[in-house]
Order: sequence, then C-alpha cells, then structure tokens
Amino acid sequence: MAMEWEGMAALPLPIFTYSYEEGEGGKCLKVSKGLCDFLQLGEEAACRYLSQSLDMVTHPEDTQRILQAIKRALENKEEQWRLSFRMLLPSGNYVWVICHTVQVNLPGGGRLFYSSLMDVALEHEQNERRRAEQKHMNLLLDKILETTQIGIFWKDKERRFLGANKAFLEYYGFPSESVIIGKTDEDMGWHEDDGPYKNDELWVLETGHSTHRVRGKCLSHGEMRDIVASKSPLIENGEIVGLVGSFEDVTEEYRQQQKIVELNDRLLASLKRTEMANRAKTAFLSNVSHDMRTPLNGILGFARLAAASSNMEKVQNYLQKILQSAELLQSLIDDTLELSRISAGKMRLEPEIVEAEDMFDALITTIGSMAESKGVNFVIEGGLADLGTVKVDALKLNKIFLNLLSNAVKFTPAGGQVTLAVECLPERQGGRRKCRFRVEDTGIGMEEAFLPKMFEPFVQEHRMPVQGTGLGLSIAKQLVDMLGGSIAVKSEVGRGTEFKVDLYMEQVMAPVPGKGQENIPKDFFKGRRVLLCEDNALNQELAKTLLEDEGMVVLLAENGQIGLEIFTDSEPGSIDAILMDIRMPQLDGLQTTRLIRGLPRRDSRAVPIIALTANAFREDAEKSKASGMNSHLTKPLEPGKLLHDLAHYMEVYDETRSGWPEGGRKLKI
Repeated sequence: MAMEWEGMAALPLPIFTYSYEEGEGGKCLKVSKGLCDFLQLGEEAACRYLSQSLDMVTHPEDTQRILQAIKRALENKEEQWRLSFRMLLPSGNYVWVICHTVQVNLPGGGRLFYSSLMDVALEHEQNERRRAEQKHMNLLLDKILETTQIGIFWKDKERRFLGANKAFLEYYGFPSESVIIGKTDEDMGWHEDDGPYKNDELWVLETGHSTHRVRGKCLSHGEMRDIVASKSPLIENGEIVGLVGSFEDVTEEYRQQQKIVELNDRLLASLKRTEMANRAKTAFLSNVSHDMRTPLNGILGFARLAAASSNMEKVQNYLQKILQSAELLQSLIDDTLELSRISAGKMRLEPEIVEAEDMFDALITTIGSMAESKGVNFVIEGGLADLGTVKVDALKLNKIFLNLLSNAVKFTPAGGQVTLAVECLPERQGGRRKCRFRVEDTGIGMEEAFLPKMFEPFVQEHRMPVQGTGLGLSIAKQLVDMLGGSIAVKSEVGRGTEFKVDLYMEQVMAPVPGKGQENIPKDFFKGRRVLLCEDNALNQELAKTLLEDEGMVVLLAENGQIGLEIFTDSEPGSIDAILMDIRMPQLDGLQTTRLIRGLPRRDSRAVPIIALTANAFREDAEKSKASGMNSHLTKPLEPGKLLHDLAHYMEVYDETRSGWPEGGRKLKI
C-alpha cells in the first residue's frame, strides 16, 4: 500500500486516503500533490483539514445528505460511490465537487477509503444556468399557453390527453385538466363525427408528419360548432412519444363564407333573372308591336277605303270591319295591361260574397250567344248549387273561363260542341271546398309540341284559322295561380281540347249583397246639366253626343282650370254631375277635383264627379277616389256603364239637394 501511495501521491489529481474504525471515527492519512494544490495547503495541513468533522468542510445544506449517503454505503458495504456536494475551501469559499470513493475493508476490521475530488464548479454553473433558462422558458411557455386564445393540447402515443391550456379548457367549460387527462376524444364524446380527428392523429403518430386545419364539428356549451385542428408529433430521442395539437373555432367564419356564397348565388340568380327579364321585355314589346299593328292596319286600311267610297253598302261593310279590328285592338290592349299587372304583382284578389249557382250567369249568356251565332252547341253539365254562398273573386274567376270558353268556341267548327262541366268534390281545406271545372270542345285541337308553351304570352299555333291576341291562356293560367288552383290540359289534333281547372272555394253563411240596379226611368236624364272636362276634341265629341242623345245639357271645359271656373261661376246645385278626364293641361283631373271639393259652397262636396280616363290601373282608380271622385271609368267609353253610374249618383245627389232650403235641383236650360 505504501508503494502504491508513493506513486499516487505525486499525481496532480486531488486524491486522498481516509481511514475509518467503528467507535473511533476517521482521519485523513495521505493527500496527493494535486489535492494540496486544490486546497492551497501543505500535506500535513491538508490532512488535518480533511480530518475535521464533515460539517466543517461541507456546505450546511449538503452535510446531512452526505452523511446519509455515507451511512447507506457503509451499511450496504458498497465498494464505491459518487457524491456531488459543495466543499468549503480553507480560503472560505465553497466549490462544487464530485467525490468518487472506493471502500477497502482492512483485516483488523477497519476500513480504508480512497477518494478523488473533481472540481465541477464550471459545469455546475453551466447546469444551473441551463436549469434557470429552462425554468424561464417553462414559465414563458406556461404564460403563452395561458394567454393564447387558441386551444392547445398534448397527448401520449395512445391519443390520451396529457394536458391542455386555459383556452382549451374554457372553450369546453372544464374547470381543470383533470377532466380530460387520460381520456381520448371518443371518451369525451364531443365530436359530431370522431373520424376526421381520429384518423389524422393516427396518421401523425404513424408517419411523424403534421396535419393542418383539418375541419370538423364539436360540441361546445351545448352547441355544435365548426372547428379546424392542426397537429404535430412529439419526438424524444428520435422516437414519437405523442402529439401536440391546436384548434380554432371557425363557426362565424364559415357562416360568413356561407352568407357570401349565398349572396353571390342570389346575385348571380338576380343577374340571370334581369337578363331573362330584359330578353322577355324585348320579346314582349316586339310581340305587342307586331300584334297591335295587325288590327291597326285593318282600322286604317278600311277607314281609308270607307273615306274614298261613295257606295253606302261598301261603307257599312268597311265600318263593320273597322269595328271588328278595333274590338280586337281593344282586347289586345286590355289583355296586355292585365298581363303586365299580374306579372308586376299589382293585381290583387278582391273576394266578394256571391251565390255560387248564379256566379256564371252572365258568362254563360255571353258564351251561349257566341256559340249560337257560330252554330256550335254549348252544353252545361253539373252545377255549383251544392256550394250555396261562397266568398271568391268572381270577376277573376269569370275571366278565366271567359278566356277558356271563348277560345273553345273560336276553334270549334260549326256543328261541334263546347262543354262546361262543373263538379263539387268532397275534398276540403278548412272551410273551403274543392271544385273541378272542365272546359271541353270538339275543335281543331293542338299539336303535342305546342302544349308545353301554350301558356306563354303571345304564343299561338301558326295553323290556327282564327286571329287572337295570344294572351288569353297566359292570363287564365296566372289567374288560376293567383286563386291557388291548378290547370291541366289534354289535346289532340282534329279531336279537340280539354282544360281541367281545380279550385278551392270558401263557403260562407252570409247574405248576398243586392245585385244590379233597376232600369233607368224614361226621360230621367232630360234637362240634366253635365260639366265635361276633356282636352281631346274627338273624346269631347263622342261623350257630348252620347250625353245629348239622352237629353242632357253639356258644358264643355278644355282643361281643369276652365272646368273649375265654370263650376265656381255656376249657381250652387245647378250642375248635376261632372265628367273629369285625368290627364289635362294647366290643372289635371285630380287637382281640379280636390279644388272643387275644397270650395266653400254646399254643392262642392255633394256634386257627383266621375273620372273618365285612359288611366286603367287599380292604383289610378284609388287615386281618383282619394282625390274625391265618386267613380272611375276607363276609356274606351262604355255607354251603358257611364249612364248607369250617372243615374245612380244623380239619384243620390237629388236626395241631398231635396234637403236644401230652396229644395230640388236648379235647372238652367
């Protein structure tokens, strides 16, 4: 041992030997030159220094740990062990060392320890710095995880949760990580479909690749939300040990995208509709122009022939043809206006209470007359008596079947038959009962290729022998749609056509308002004074002739201003009625009516004022009533309607004037 130590003592390494006996303790026997240099002491001083009790040469925080380690090593008879601790140098400074000790049992029972010291102060300082940096990074990472609004989580290789950040827990409403740790997504049951996320996680764990913004749905606070998740593998020592992931809620983003898509779709649809509407408008105007020129050509042509002829028989024939062409032109204008109002949504249903059985009386009379004059047999089957009283837009209903039946008569040759069959079916919708109407003829029929476009405006088969507007079926179809019904057709060339219309009619328990007016008494109009406000000379002449033929006295006014002056200068109650055009210079009819109604005289609010105008729309009639007019009649002038309204409102005015102090009406002939 002495020779061994002789060789070791010269080593530059810090080495020393230490003896230990039970009950006597231990002491330092020898130290190497390297240890003397380390302690900056001589050999004897170094031995004495190391022979002190352990608490004299080690850091107080390390002493107990060292004693426990030595005791354990001695009890277990470990041949060697290593300890890291802070050693107190004679200079008073502490230095981190690693002490490597080899234990040798002596024959006499004692123990000899060979120990070497290694100064690891620099390494320890570096480790401490790394630990401090790691701690700082951990704190920074914790802060980032806590404050970021993106949900972040991490899992083991079995896809079980190991942890999650605050945003993740708040998104799902969890108080702490303990709710999810050790569980998989399937255990939580928060995905509408586990497939997308399970598959992408398995792919990340198997391949080591990342995924980006995988879309799916999850349940958050009771609502299924849209999210996108991205995931990457966790790798330690080259091995995949788990994964880390993040997700974002993109519900609002997707909803906005969907709104944009829907808005774009609506915009494209609107542009398409606008383009189609422009094409349709162009076609519509072209068709209107073409179809109006046809009867207009007849009117002008035969008028020129009549003007140039002195043969009264020929003139009468020309006038008859002019009348026919004019009636066709009027029908075309009426149908065009009606179709445009339906298409613009300006036509509204105006239901009234009527007796169902009597609803088609006038229609049947008209069609019967048409059929009789052509030699066509007109047959009525069934009836509406079972319905009793109904609430329906009878005018539009009559318009539907006027179009269907008049077409049937037109295109059925003499000797043929037109049938109107009516059936009340048991099917109901609340208080409404289903009725089926069938219009059947034995006429020329329609080709199969024409049937799909038969309800389009201005469409007519070129082979049709009878001229028409080409609007009747289109109007009928749109009116049926307005009434909530359906229309179907079957036709065969040479064998006839059948239209079937199904409608629901509301049955009511209510009295039917009085129908019609009594006949106008003979000489009722004789001596009546009528103020005619009209700027067009031809219309003046037409209306004046009609009124004077009934014995009335006509006061002419070329515009509203003159009409107002004539009325203002007249004796109160001396004018029995006023016929008012709407579009006139200086003062129009609406302005003139309002001014008359506002005059401070007793007849200003009672005198009948009737619009006689080419303004034929419903809103025009409403404007007339709003201005103070009693009635709204449209041009071309219908004499019967005009005389009926004049008689009705004059009778009412007579009753009003009879209560005036002077009594009766004032006549100025």
